[in-house]
Amino acid sequence: MKTNLRTLFLLCNRGVRQFAFSSFVASLAIAMAGGLFLGTWKIKEGAQEAFNLSSGGFDAVLGARGSKLQLILNAVFHLEASPGNLKWEQYEVLKNTPGVKEAYPLAVGDNFMGYRLVGTLSSLFHDHEWKEGVKYKVQSGGRYFSDNAKEALVGNFVANKLNLKIGDTFNPYHGLTYREDSKHDEIYVVVGILEATGTPSDKVIWIPIKGIQLMEGHASEYATSVSAVLVKLKGAAGFTLEMKYNKQGNQATFAWPIAATLAQFFDRLVWFEKVLEWIAYLVGLVAGLIILAILRNSLNERKREFAILRCLGASRGFIINVVLGQSLIISMLGALGSLLIYFIMSGVASYFIRDQTGVLLDPFSIDFTFIYVIFVILFLGLISALPPAFLAYRVDISKNLRPLA
Repeated sequence: MKTNLRTLFLLCNRGVRQFAFSSFVASLAIAMAGGLFLGTWKIKEGAQEAFNLSSGGFDAVLGARGSKLQLILNAVFHLEASPGNLKWEQYEVLKNTPGVKEAYPLAVGDNFMGYRLVGTLSSLFHDHEWKEGVKYKVQSGGRYFSDNAKEALVGNFVANKLNLKIGDTFNPYHGLTYREDSKHDEIYVVVGILEATGTPSDKVIWIPIKGIQLMEGHASEYATSVSAVLVKLKGAAGFTLEMKYNKQGNQATFAWPIAATLAQFFDRLVWFEKVLEWIAYLVGLVAGLIILAILRNSLNERKREFAILRCLGASRGFIINVVLGQSLIISMLGALGSLLIYFIMSGVASYFIRDQTGVLLDPFSIDFTFIYVIFVILFLGLISALPPAFLAYRVDISKNLRPLA
């Protein structure tokens, strides 16, 4: 009997179709295991990289005494509540400190329809590079706000969500969450909409810092205070400032470097990542056992078929390849399914991270990890098929060619 790849494929495919439901369950289990593993690995890696790239071009944050992480999440990513306020004089001192290249004060405490209002100086948009060589830009027909006017510069994400356009007006609301009974009397006009940056800047409404400081209903001390200061450094100033504020002083916290603090935050999620990994391993083990059971049952059903193939000239190696090929088809379907599940997970995660933080993830980035996972899935499929393949190798021709009763 002349054997070829087409014949081999047809026989392998016949085995898969013979146990279609069980093969589907096995492929689905493999897909879930592979997708979960890729998801826990790649989404965390992508999120950490995206967060590090979303620091807005700043190296450090100065804020009230407290947690560095809370300070960074509040000032850079516009999450969490402010740990407290600094005096305006503290900002002035920092701004004039040797080694400080740029310093921009922030003031928070109000919102519009649930999106934060952040008060700062217009120079942040005129002078600062949020990414190396790239400054903030406004969409056609817009401009930056004036520091002494009740004007607003709206982040791209907010503008799209609230359908805000240049010339629209709104009343701020007190607090970080929207409540209808907390509306301020001041009216702000939208004078510009930022072009998308894929950073948290897209998710806030920027107004002059005096607007927050002097907002109707705010305590009088707000007029001379700031929530935090975003800092761009040069040279080795970070070491000096960390010693000054964190080791020798007790009035403020200097969160530096931002990337290191964020790394500590992601390290806290390792336990969750490990739990998901072990779940993936368990699901993968179950998938392997299902493949083993399918091939074992398939072998019992196809012993006579294999014996006939042997009589027609098929070698023992060919019979083994039929069993291994059946496992490879199931594993390949599972591998493709794992990519589909990963892209779905990644797309959903990207949407929620973007919605909550303004940080933009690339859910469809592909690297060597995908090839590695596919090869691991195929290898484990072959391992699961070895015991049935060995039994197929030992099929007794004379015994299985007896006439059926």
